[in-house]
Amino acid sequence: MTVALGSFLSARGDVLQTAVRAANAAGWRLTIAHGSTPLEELGAVPAGAVVARHLPQVAVLQHTDVFVNHGGNGSVTEAVAAGVPMVVLPFSTDQFAGAAAIERAEVGSVLDPNCLTVDSLRSAVEMLLTSGASERMANAAAASFLDGGPTRAARVIAELSPAT
Repeated sequence: MTVALGSFLSARGDVLQTAVRAANAAGWRLTIAHGSTPLEELGAVPAGAVVARHLPQVAVLQHTDVFVNHGGNGSVTEAVAAGVPMVVLPFSTDQFAGAAAIERAEVGSVLDPNCLTVDSLRSAVEMLLTSGASERMANAAAASFLDGGPTRAARVIAELSPAT
């Protein structure tokens, strides 16, 4: 499990601590970006956990099963590109709409970060690992690669460019 709440929301040590406690309780491998939360607020991290202020998120997502994040555009886009299902903890603005779309597509689960518990996070992760979300997300990643990202951007730019 990888946990990252973005630059601003990494100040939510309570949410990060709950994720650490869930990883300990479930015996999960953990990679976590603690951002501005002091390390001592995380509590005892699982043996072998990767804990850093910031993570090379794109690279890390290539080696994770579930990504717990805040639903920011960058995190969601990177998770889709990597084919990794998400537990989204939306805090504000567009994160709620993105979270709803992720849940509708059945490639993630949405939890209220202000009510997050060890049990609710464990249940959400376990559901994603057994529900086919990984396969659906792998299909989304393949589709976004074939007709998304750079390929689609190049096509749109070419279509908008005046003929010379």
